[in-house]
Amino acid sequence: MKEVFLSHAHEDKILAQKVKEILEANGISGFVAHMDVNVSVEWRAEILQHLETSSALIAIVTPNFAKSAWANQEVGIAFARKLSLIPLMFEGSELRGVLEMHQGKAVSETNLEQVVKSAIPTINHGVPSSQRRFYKNLADALGKIVLRWQNYKGEPSTVKWTPKAIEEIRKNFGSDKEKLLELVSSEPEIDFGVKSQTHAIMSQIDAFVFLKIDFNTPYFETYPQLQELDHKGEEMSYTAQALQGWLQKEKLS
Repeated sequence: MKEVFLSHAHEDKILAQKVKEILEANGISGFVAHMDVNVSVEWRAEILQHLETSSALIAIVTPNFAKSAWANQEVGIAFARKLSLIPLMFEGSELRGVLEMHQGKAVSETNLEQVVKSAIPTINHGVPSSQRRFYKNLADALGKIVLRWQNYKGEPSTVKWTPKAIEEIRKNFGSDKEKLLELVSSEPEIDFGVKSQTHAIMSQIDAFVFLKIDFNTPYFETYPQLQELDHKGEEMSYTAQALQGWLQKEKLS
């Protein structure tokens, strides 16, 4: 379930509660600090934790909001972590600071439900900070695979098609596969398509690493095998680059 952080001034806690109820009626969890922080837990740490796990921040912007130093700090933290920011602008309010860069939604108590529901696609598109770190680490690992293959391809044939060079690149790709496996195993909530594509890349790495090549055969006789190795490397690099680009556009932008 997606979680939304509801940032508000203390005076507007009733409005925040109404927004929370609308969200939860539509399958989205809403975190309201004054309601949801257990009194036995250090409240600032709890708030920071929910800024990690939320995929969006809704700011309840009334004339009271600008006076709340902590509410504005919450917005700044959410912006730094690239959460989706959704300002709900009530009468008499104005956007300041980071929120000025975002399109506010004019709202009143009479159309509150309609406006909150209209924000749901933005909320669903958002990625929690904790998952964002995972997607960044995955994109970085994929980038290393692509760069490793490009560097290898740039070597002259007399260097890259030697037993030593082939064994080295296979060993390195084997380590890259272990890194991918470690990443996808550590984050159970990742997008199914991302997980499926990552497993496909790991299978392509296996095909590259375990392709049988008889190094005792003269070079010209093994050339078709080397062409196949090159094809498998290209296929692996292409898939890794495509997934890396998609992550950067859809999960990290």
